[in-house]
Amino acid sequence: MTHTTTQLRHVKQGDTFKRKPNAAATFIRNHYNRKDFFGPANFSCSYSDDMNREIFLKPSTIVYIEI
Repeated sequence: MTHTTTQLRHVKQGDTFKRKPNAAATFIRNHYNRKDFFGPANFSCSYSDDMNREIFLKPSTIVYIEI
């Protein structure tokens, strides 16, 4: 498998990505949270194998997508 790097803001909603090129876990990019009183702007990303787990990443985070 060949991977390319990109910023998370360029990954379309619903597409999968990895945080490192050889990582076992894949994530699905979900909705965008605008900056507000509660915190900074970020994307909600859920694990592809467990929809009950999610992380929040900055839009400038470098991720790996499969070509």
